[in-house]
Parts: sequence; structure tokens; C-alpha cells
Amino acid sequence: MHFSMNEIGYENIENIKSITSEAEKWQFLYNVAKDYGFEGIHIKASLYNSFNLNIDKIPEYFREFKLTCHFGRLCRIISFDECKDLDNKLKKYFEIAIKNNFLDISIHPPNINGLNLDEKKRTLEYFHKIIKKWVKISTECNVSLSLETHVSVGSFLFNGLNEYIGFINEYPNLGVLIDISHNYYDKYSEEGLFNSLSSKNIKGLHISDAVQGVDIEKGTHLAIGDGNIDFNKFMKLFNKIPILYGALEIKTKNEDIRKSLNRMKNIVKGSAEK
Repeated sequence: MHFSMNEIGYENIENIKSITSEAEKWQFLYNVAKDYGFEGIHIKASLYNSFNLNIDKIPEYFREFKLTCHFGRLCRIISFDECKDLDNKLKKYFEIAIKNNFLDISIHPPNINGLNLDEKKRTLEYFHKIIKKWVKISTECNVSLSLETHVSVGSFLFNGLNEYIGFINEYPNLGVLIDISHNYYDKYSEEGLFNSLSSKNIKGLHISDAVQGVDIEKGTHLAIGDGNIDFNKFMKLFNKIPILYGALEIKTKNEDIRKSLNRMKNIVKGSAEK
């Protein structure tokens, strides 16, 4: 498993927003990833859009990194037009992925907050249609498609990991992206995640710390060590699974991202030696 840059740090966000040239912004992101010591870059489309960057124009020199892409926005698909919109976006991202040698494209399950039962049923039907089509395409073009394990009851299409697993079992080639922070926040333990998902097609991890029982904005996406997740236990459980990447999804200061990456590298090294 290699580690990938997702969030870039509060100070770096302020710095990149002060840069006017798109070419200089790309160079800045490249330099940040190199300086931190990441092997890969997990391009979150919504974040890069906020930097006014067109991910259809990723510089060729970025291919020095192992690249993955995260759709990175909540979507609803309760109408044909919304389904078509998601389909078109996946078409765009797969075109970008093929051109830039991406390893994986990941998406959230659809958001269902506030929907009635008929709308939820329609969402599930549309999502099956989308996943069936794009898993087939992903297999043909050798860029995996992964579904993030967002299963917060009432917020996402799947109310818990059991529903999520029931869905992915229908698509053996669909990848799994484990969001450790959100799953822990939803009270899934390190062992619980392993027992539920270790036999599945795990492609990546969204890595950040978490605490339970507080507001979600304060309880997730924390620097490693600022929450209660036992990453030593987690990596000891998962270290024998051939996971492609671990993307640090940590919303914090630059130095805390650096420390978190170094801690995770040491944890992985230690778990591999045992």
C-alpha cells in the first residue's frame, strides 16, 4: 500500500488560492506532495474545483505519482436527469483516468437525507443501473471503480454496513474504499470493519482519526493521534490485504498532515515486521 495526498493543509490552501496562474497552482500541488513525502495523489475533484483547477488538464509530470481520483461530492439520483448527470460525470472522470493512468476512481453512495420511501427505492434502482454499467467499463479499461463505505443511517443510501455489503456482493469487481474515520464515528470498531470487509475487493482507505459522540464536523477527519482510532490494531488486521492506496483525508494544519503521514508510515512498517 502506498500513501496518497488528499487534503493539503490549511496553510497550503491559503497559499494556493493566492496563486493566479493555473500552471503555477499545479506545480504548487506537485511540490506539496513531494515535500510531504507522498507516493501518490488522491485527486478530490470538489477540492480541486475550489482551487479553480480543471482536472482535465493535469500536467503530464504528475504521472510521477500514483494517481487516484475521488468524486468528492454528495449526489442525489431520484430522477432520470440526475442519473444522467452522474453517468456523464463518470464518463468524464474515466476519460481523464485513462489519459493520466489513474489506478482508481471512487464515489460516495447517493445522499438520501430527507427522501421518502419511494424516492429511496428509485435512488437504489438508478444506482444499480449506474454501477452495473461503470463496473463493466472499469474492468475493460483497467481503472477500478470503488464505492466508499459511507453508511450513516438516514444520510446515505445504505443504512449500515450490512446493506452496503449486500449491494457490493452483486458486483464482485466493484472496489471498496473504507472511510475509517466515518465508520469509526458510526461506531464500527477496527475488528468490526475487518470482519465485515476483509474478504471484499478493497482498493483504498480514507485515513483520518475520529472520536464518537460529538458533532460530526468535530469528530471526523482529525490528525492521527487526535482521536481514538487504534491505527496499530487496524493496520495489524489489514496489513496482509493487497490494498492499493491509503489517502490521508485530514482537515488540519500542514504540520499535522506531515506528522500524520510519518506516523502512518511507521505504523505500517511496524505491522509488517510483526
